[in-house]
Amino acid sequence: MSQNIKASEVSDILLKQLKGIDINAQWEEIGYVLQVSDGVARIFGLDNCEAGELLQFENGIMAVAMNLEEDNVGAVLLGPTDQISEGMRVSRTKRIASIPVGEKMLGRVVDPLGVPLDGLGSIEGEYIDMPL
Repeated sequence: MSQNIKASEVSDILLKQLKGIDINAQWEEIGYVLQVSDGVARIFGLDNCEAGELLQFENGIMAVAMNLEEDNVGAVLLGPTDQISEGMRVSRTKRIASIPVGEKMLGRVVDPLGVPLDGLGSIEGEYIDMPL
C-alpha cells in the first residue's frame, strides 16, 4: 500500500510547526579564564571587549577590563580572587564600569560597583552614573 503525499500537505504541516518556534535568540560573547594572579584575570575569547567594560564571571563576580591585548584581556577583579579559577566562563556586560553619584551617596560606604557596605540599606533617590 503506497501513500501519495502532496507537496502542499507537507508545506502546511511544516508551516504549522514553524509557527510555534520561538526565534528570539540572543548573541552573547563568552570568554574563559586563562590565569588568575594578584587580583588580575587573563581572559581568552572576548575579542570585542572595550576598555573599562564590566565583565561577569559565571559565579557572579565582576571585573573591569583594563588591558586589551591581541589574544587576551587583563581584567581587575572586583571580588575574591580565590573564587576565580582557570577555565571559568566570563561574559561581557556591554556596560562601562561606573558608580552612582548624587546627594544620597554622601557619607555612604560602597564597594566599587556602588553597592552599600555600611549597613544603612539601599541608596534611594536620584543619581547619575559616572564612569570609573
